[in-house]
Amino acid sequence: MSEALVPIAFPLTPRMQSFIELRDALRVLNQARYQQSPYTWLNAAKEVSDMLLGEGNKKPATPTLLSLFHTMGKHFKSLADKHPDYKDNLVLAVHQLETEAEAIRQALPKTMPFLQSDALLTAYADLVRKQDPLGHKCTLPQTLHMLWNKQSQHCQTLALLLEPITESIESLNKMLHAHVPWEKRTAKAGTDQITLAAQDDIGLLIIGVSQDMLAQGIMPICSGFRSIIRLRFEQWQAGEVAKDVHQDQEYALMMVPIS
Repeated sequence: MSEALVPIAFPLTPRMQSFIELRDALRVLNQARYQQSPYTWLNAAKEVSDMLLGEGNKKPATPTLLSLFHTMGKHFKSLADKHPDYKDNLVLAVHQLETEAEAIRQALPKTMPFLQSDALLTAYADLVRKQDPLGHKCTLPQTLHMLWNKQSQHCQTLALLLEPITESIESLNKMLHAHVPWEKRTAKAGTDQITLAAQDDIGLLIIGVSQDMLAQGIMPICSGFRSIIRLRFEQWQAGEVAKDVHQDQEYALMMVPIS
């Protein structure tokens, strides 16, 4: 992957959607811990909890996640048969996938009880159900920073419990596009159409945009079906509504053949 490109993933299947949502929630959780942002941490922790426990409108993500590791392993084994020159590296990748899937299985029995019983997370989940995400009903805005300073073991303990899961997911994320090339494309007048063949088993689109584009608030937006994806670029500027970009935009496309 070019370091000059910022990859933005658009999942095309429910399994990839669950994977991306959990990956991003874990990233936000770690970022909030490093930046000492308690509300962001609570929000991300609830998202992780809902996905792992299967609460709210979320189904348990663990079976889906483990099946993705299995499918990726089958894909690498197939590649090893087709490309003998890379067989040794691909066999090592398959072994790594099996090891990381096992690390997730071993981490869950310790992580789930914490997510189910921690009083702060439980209180926050109840507040969100009552449509009070800032926690006014239990005076959370008045007390959270003191709780955060005195009981930082909430985030430290959860980070340690989730570390094997986080590392496994980030490793799988790298593997998803390790053997897929970037395709340079141009969005004419800010739009493009991506057509997938009927036999393609694409589960993830990755749009690569430059840092300069993002600095200008230019973002890719995807819509459509599994076979035809419409891509357009919007510009987000402070105090203004989002507006379509009508100039040609250079970008890169990666289609991951894992659904």
